[in-house]
Amino acid sequence: MDILDSLELSTIFNHIPNPVFIKNEHLQFIFINKAYESMFNVKMKQILGKTVLDLDYIPEQDRVFYQKEDMEVLLHGKTKHHIFNYLYKGQEMHTCLYWSSGFVQKNGMRGLIGVIVDINKQSKKIHELHNELRTINVEKDEVIKKSKLDPLTHLYTRAAFDEALPKLAAPGSDGFSCIMFDIDHFKRVNDTFGHIAGDTVLKAVASLLKEHSRERDIVCRYGGEEFIMLLPGVKVDRAIMVAERIRRCIQKHVYLPDGQCVTISAGCSAYITGEPGTAVVQRADKALYMAKDSGRNSVCAIEGV
Repeated sequence: MDILDSLELSTIFNHIPNPVFIKNEHLQFIFINKAYESMFNVKMKQILGKTVLDLDYIPEQDRVFYQKEDMEVLLHGKTKHHIFNYLYKGQEMHTCLYWSSGFVQKNGMRGLIGVIVDINKQSKKIHELHNELRTINVEKDEVIKKSKLDPLTHLYTRAAFDEALPKLAAPGSDGFSCIMFDIDHFKRVNDTFGHIAGDTVLKAVASLLKEHSRERDIVCRYGGEEFIMLLPGVKVDRAIMVAERIRRCIQKHVYLPDGQCVTISAGCSAYITGEPGTAVVQRADKALYMAKDSGRNSVCAIEGV
């Protein structure tokens, strides 16, 4: 063997814990180390003089791939690496890093050396870490989702509203309208019938708000007994119609334990190009107070500054 011109070199390779093989210019094996023998449960005398195409312990499709790639590595002196699954000692699949490199001897003869590194434990650990990361991301998304949903009414929270508002007022948007609702005399409901009855009213109102909204609308529990709706692409006249329809529906379908109907007041406004989203909310809030001052159970609107 010209390539292994000393016993010491063979001894060195046999002390390497990773499988090592060397091929000649015909891609025939001329050396495998002890680690290679152990990994594939073979002896060097069984392998010498053979090409990878003759090795029945490697899947045929992989053999063809290795032979083709080894030829390219041999001819061009390249170094290549891949990750493959090998049948370790004929018993179980191991994920391994395989790399090979072509070389030229002083006498001009070409050859190829390859090393196989068993990364099965690392691969499993990486897979476990990926699964843990996916689980963490799912849990994180769930936490974020819960933080944006009011636990009582299942509407969006004030935090979700504050996140959505600037996006609707961003340059190039289609504009939007805002409706702010307030349940009339809600403090009396809690004081007279208790907080359980108050919660029932809140949930009933929230359900009707959701029922009368589109999928793209943003319906939030703004705080306490206040609710707010953001209607993308909707003008103020349309918002007034929506608010009025909701007002009538709540008066008709939501009742207190003593049979009295629940009523709401609403204030509407629409986005003016170039202004911050908070300006729209401020006008809706002013319009809401106008509705309250006019006797409640009504809808008012402020269209401009």
